[in-house]
Amino acid sequence: MAKLSPYQKPQQSAVELCNKLLNQGLLINDLKVAENILNRCSYYRFKAYLYPFQDNKTKVFTPGTSFEDCYQLYIFDSELRHYIFKIIEQVEIGVRSLFDQWMTKQKDNPFWYLDSSLFSEKGEQVKTVSRLRDMFKNSKEDYAVHYKSKHYNEYCSFFRDLPPGWVAIELMTFGDLTKLMSSLADEHYNSLKINRFAKSKLTVEKYKSLCSWLITIQQVRNRCAHHNRLFNSNFASPTGVKRILSKEIPLVKTKAPQGKHEEDQLNRLYTAIIAIQKLNSGIGYSKKMGPKLAQIIESHPISSRFMASMGFPKEWKKEPLLFDL
Repeated sequence: MAKLSPYQKPQQSAVELCNKLLNQGLLINDLKVAENILNRCSYYRFKAYLYPFQDNKTKVFTPGTSFEDCYQLYIFDSELRHYIFKIIEQVEIGVRSLFDQWMTKQKDNPFWYLDSSLFSEKGEQVKTVSRLRDMFKNSKEDYAVHYKSKHYNEYCSFFRDLPPGWVAIELMTFGDLTKLMSSLADEHYNSLKINRFAKSKLTVEKYKSLCSWLITIQQVRNRCAHHNRLFNSNFASPTGVKRILSKEIPLVKTKAPQGKHEEDQLNRLYTAIIAIQKLNSGIGYSKKMGPKLAQIIESHPISSRFMASMGFPKEWKKEPLLFDL
């Protein structure tokens, strides 16, 4: 185990940080503008957009790289996050509503989420319900106040103060929802017709694939919600997503270790976007994401250098899932 030492580096001002970047070979045409940008967004956040232009070992910038290049990459990523988050909002709300409707109908029980026998990871279900109870208990929303003053559920004596699923599912975090859906026990798939739900309501062939996609989308959502670097991040590979992509468009290949074959890169933003698009279309939104994504990319030419690191194939604009061709 490495020996730890106390952190004793002093905080550096924007002026000092700009001088540091200059010494590393970054061109800064307007020091005042650069200092203002670092003061606004913090160097710690901004340096994620410096790394792609630096040598990994020496931290020296590629010759000709300017501060403006790095800032344009920062702005590109911001616009990308805002747009994708907007589409994820539609997906998240749609999945919440459709899943509750399906489960309530199949079980003929508006309190289905309290039935621990439906879930294989009962500890996870209990944790989700317990968190939900705390949120509902403290909620000052009109619907919560009304329910608490008028009703109780007679289905579950342990959680008699909790509301029906269509209220509860709106209070769950997206993480809680994906965990609850993923922990549904396999032995109930047939009785709940859960694969039919995935296919008929969201156009996903298998329910387990749907759960995998939602985990990926949750990871993208969290980066968007917390304003973290998105464009070249790694995500969980959405199960089965390759089967719905055009066979005519070669995917970006991974850099394989010596002696191993290259494989299709499925853990980057592109395949996450494909999953988001597929679910969004399944829910009923007809507008495709491709044209807007192309507009954001074209309005920030610096992004063209990083298409492969985002997992975008060279011919991505020919993908029927993303464009009306």
